[in-house]
Amino acid sequence: MALKLELSDEELLADLMDTLARHGCLADRIGSHACRIAYPRTWTAREAQLELRFFLRAWQANHPGVVAVLSS
Repeated sequence: MALKLELSDEELLADLMDTLARHGCLADRIGSHACRIAYPRTWTAREAQLELRFFLRAWQANHPGVVAVLSS
């Protein structure tokens, strides 16, 4: 299952996508501020959401003020 990620800072989206790819995610840009993410290392959609939300919180800690919205 793919999830949609919208990021408030368009310039950081490529950096986040690269970081996600290094951690085993597949990410495709679908807009100036958005990408679609699949995390094949998880068994269920719920597990993928939990893992990605945890990862995003850690990434946001290094990018204060950037808002990331993850949706299905």
